[in-house]
Amino acid sequence: MNKIPIVGGGEIDPGGMGLTLFHEHLRLITEVVRWNWPHLYNDEEEFRRAVEAVNAAKRFGAKTIIDLTVAGIGRDVRFDERVVKATGVNIIMGAGFYTYTELPFYFRNRGVESLVDAFVHDITVGIQGTNTKAAFVKAVIDSPGLTKDVEMAIRAAARAHVKTGVPIITHSFVGNKSSLELVRIFKEEGVDLSRTVIGHVGDSDDISFIEQILREGVFVGLDRFGLDLYLPLERRTRTTIELIRRGWVDQILLSHDYCPTIDWYPPEVVKSTVPDWSMMLIFEKVIPRLRSDGVTQEQIDKILIDNPRSSSQENND
Repeated sequence: MNKIPIVGGGEIDPGGMGLTLFHEHLRLITEVVRWNWPHLYNDEEEFRRAVEAVNAAKRFGAKTIIDLTVAGIGRDVRFDERVVKATGVNIIMGAGFYTYTELPFYFRNRGVESLVDAFVHDITVGIQGTNTKAAFVKAVIDSPGLTKDVEMAIRAAARAHVKTGVPIITHSFVGNKSSLELVRIFKEEGVDLSRTVIGHVGDSDDISFIEQILREGVFVGLDRFGLDLYLPLERRTRTTIELIRRGWVDQILLSHDYCPTIDWYPPEVVKSTVPDWSMMLIFEKVIPRLRSDGVTQEQIDKILIDNPRSSSQENND
């Protein structure tokens, strides 16, 4: 059984992941702003927030957190290393480039294989000059849809997956059903869809649309609990219950997409807009509701323990 790289340069058996939040962030920042105006940021406060969030999840039994922060939104392996040392929770990081529209000129003018090489380096050598290896590759598409550069980044992620066997975890936008574009491109590139997570599908409660994606054999991320501006908690929870009732428990993943720090907005705006958003909401409100509606502990364990393990394993066949 393949081992999974974790922050700090170590590895764990997939069975050692335990209860896992598969789509979270420890910090999300605008790289060009932080690089040029560091006085606008407080590293120690950001570290405190990250440790507080991870420890809160840990109190509910979380043993592993997958950090979906990649290049473009402030990936910082040394920051994650500090959080691991402070909390004792396994952190898993990945490769990928986060953009809704354009890539940096460096990659645009060198072509898709230059981006593939960068992703493969993260996976096989290490991230940012460290011995922490990427355990997955991320692909992103949002409201602008399939721009030329977005397609290039998605295809690069797919090719890195094919070359290395690591799984793909994605960011998609339900407003334009962009997840269908992801699946189409992945098929064209020879991706193993059973090792693919289509993220943010839980922003929709259109069961027929979600089932259309599930029938492709992928995992789906019901992974923004607490982000009520996209879909209220009650509707997210009802959707989860209905999908379980329809027999899709083997392909569901739950998380929050929580960011203890996200510099896109002032902190007070984030707090007032999504007051319940945290790494605890699933444990505090969603799991009790699932139980009250007849979801079994075995099914809950499947979603929070078995499915993250299955979706995180490399496929080197």
